[in-house]
Amino acid sequence: MATGHGRVRHLFASGNTGHGFQSFFEYIAWPEPRRVFVLKGGPGTGKSAVIRMVAEGLMEKGVGVELFHCPSDPSSLDGVNAPELGLAVVDGTPPHAVEPPLPGLVGRLLSLEATAGRDLLASRQDRIDATGRRVRQRFQLAHRYLGLALEALGLYEDFYEHAGALDLAALDHSAHEIEAAVFEGHRVVRAGRRGRIRRLFASAVTPEGPRHYLDSLLDPLPRRVFIRGNPGTGCATLVARVAEAALRRGLDIEAYHCGLHGQRLDHVLIPELGVAVVHNAYPHTYEPKTGDLVIDTAAFVNVEALERYREEMEVAQALFGQAFDQGIWYLRRALMAHQELEAIYATPELRAQVEAYAREILAEAGALMEEQARRRERQQLA
Repeated sequence: MATGHGRVRHLFASGNTGHGFQSFFEYIAWPEPRRVFVLKGGPGTGKSAVIRMVAEGLMEKGVGVELFHCPSDPSSLDGVNAPELGLAVVDGTPPHAVEPPLPGLVGRLLSLEATAGRDLLASRQDRIDATGRRVRQRFQLAHRYLGLALEALGLYEDFYEHAGALDLAALDHSAHEIEAAVFEGHRVVRAGRRGRIRRLFASAVTPEGPRHYLDSLLDPLPRRVFIRGNPGTGCATLVARVAEAALRRGLDIEAYHCGLHGQRLDHVLIPELGVAVVHNAYPHTYEPKTGDLVIDTAAFVNVEALERYREEMEVAQALFGQAFDQGIWYLRRALMAHQELEAIYATPELRAQVEAYAREILAEAGALMEEQARRRERQQLA
């Protein structure tokens, strides 16, 4: 995809987690949505194509965008957000059902269903029903295996507690050290105001295996803190501590949840400070650069105390790997069935509707850009 002059961030707004499908679609349009287009339509009707065309058009105009990839098919887009314009386009179909905010004012619903050739689809109803069932069944199995993988991961982590192998005092001291580095020189200027939190995923479990786009998020930032260590050694605790400290100071944050354990934070970005605190471990690794602060939680572990549980931990690790791989296998099978469903729905006349919607949305973007230019001109004259 040509990027023109517009900066691109790649993210996920949903995930195939050990708790099932988890969606943060309500956080795509951010921070101040002014135009939100919600696309409805069956599989293969062109929702991702509309989003991609709009994204390309915005980037060609030099507008920075956030591209939200589908965790069940990373080559497909679930949404695009242009923060500087307040414009977003979102796939609003299940399992991430979204409705337009303030319909007629901010949000607008665009349907591709009416152009999908109703008579032709009626002749394919049995195939659609059978294929749709296969998609749902395979996703259910994928999520069950990912749930087993998460349970095995929990077993592995628990052995640190059983062994009393983690130095909690040292972990707490490290948390204070990280907070001092992150908030150095920052004064609390918003007393009484708690920061806003935007919840997303930077990585996801996909049919291709684990995928992340950390480089697009972290490369532009001047300051980064990397926390590395095995599961169970307190990495998530340190990230959560920084997130809470930022919110208490009235700072808005981007909270990136774990692609497998969707209720746990992997990373936190504080845009106003230009800083990120990152859990830097498989499967979301990033090479630190000169000047980055790196914390290794292995320093807090009593290896001798942990040794007596070594065999049990190896079993838990093997169980995790087997269940995780099987979950990914079922995600691949679900994608194959979904692609069959898309082929059934696809009809030639959809292309014209896709292009018309993309032009319409880009025209709205152009109007917003002109409005911004006039506002800046008035501010300069004032």
